[in-house]
Amino acid sequence: MLGGNSRNRRHKRHVLGVAAGACAALTVLGLTAVPAVADQEDIPDFRPEQWALESIGAQEAWESTQGQGITVALLGVDIDENHPDLRDNVEVDTEFGGNGNDTEQGTAAGALVAGHGHGMDADGGVLGVVPLAKLLVLPGDDDLAGAIEYAVDAGAQVVLLPDEAADDEDQLEATASAARSGTVVVAPAGGEEDLNVLAVGGTDEDGELIPDSPEASSIDLLAPGADLYTAGEDQSQIQVTGTPYAAAVAAGAAAILSAEYPQLDPEQIRSALLQGSQQGAEGLPSLHLPSAVAQASGEAQDIPLIDEDLVEEDSPNVPVWIWFALVGVVLVIIVLVLVLWVRRTTKDPYGVAAERREEEEQLAAERAEQAKAEAEERPSRRKKGGRRRKK
Repeated sequence: MLGGNSRNRRHKRHVLGVAAGACAALTVLGLTAVPAVADQEDIPDFRPEQWALESIGAQEAWESTQGQGITVALLGVDIDENHPDLRDNVEVDTEFGGNGNDTEQGTAAGALVAGHGHGMDADGGVLGVVPLAKLLVLPGDDDLAGAIEYAVDAGAQVVLLPDEAADDEDQLEATASAARSGTVVVAPAGGEEDLNVLAVGGTDEDGELIPDSPEASSIDLLAPGADLYTAGEDQSQIQVTGTPYAAAVAAGAAAILSAEYPQLDPEQIRSALLQGSQQGAEGLPSLHLPSAVAQASGEAQDIPLIDEDLVEEDSPNVPVWIWFALVGVVLVIIVLVLVLWVRRTTKDPYGVAAERREEEEQLAAERAEQAKAEAEERPSRRKKGGRRRKK
């Protein structure tokens, strides 16, 4: 299950009306798009308390995408799928275990990834790094290798493991298979090295490593991981600290890059996150989304969305001249059909010639009848002998 220190300082605030909650959510989601809402005194703004989003530059990355069309799989955790900050963003699949036994930590991690606000308290809820992404939650941590394969088959672009990478041959093979399939796998740092897993460590608001942080040598990337406001039980918000929550933030960042540049493979997304980072504690790379997006843009510039090699393998190698010849034949056929149609439609379009022929034939028949009748009425003139001779 998710580890880390959780400060259960729950903020069970007075419940506002539905309209107030919706407006607060629009205030958070809209950012600069709806500044007037943020100015209303009766709708508190919860964003300043979510320092992690500002620290990694999430708002700037949201100008391009907020994770539309992306699925992030959370493995080995239970979640409150009806929490107002997560409702309609979550799909729970109980293939590997039942859901609902201990939802606090899974709900917190899920909201750090894809919380969309619309909370029912006065602050309007919390946001994740990709508020428009979908969460596929697979409770049960007895078969994480199987859960990874299941999530990949279900179409998840990013998989978030609940604990540091394990020294398990099946799990190592599952993460390698996920990478080959184009899925980014993220986990808290501190476990066995797995080149196919992005191992994430946590920092506090001052950029220092969080308490009980794993050794720097086991960390690939740093992300905010201390005093993070997120969704809690009983439709509340809590503060959490721990590397699993830093990994959740990093998983959201990987989802941003996957949404914006789907042609990049997991290694390229990993490279963009690392190369686009800033220097953090102990010289480790620290997550910075705008720079990572710029780095990914350079990576994706010359990579087509469709694999041209696959297209060439599936398509026959037809010479260009044959295509031109086929086009020419089609054009000739089209022209002939048009000419025949035009001639047929323009030849005696009003039927004048046919009517004239009919009149002439009728007139000829009438004349023939008249001539016959005249011939019958004419008296026969027979010659009676010859001339008389004169005497």
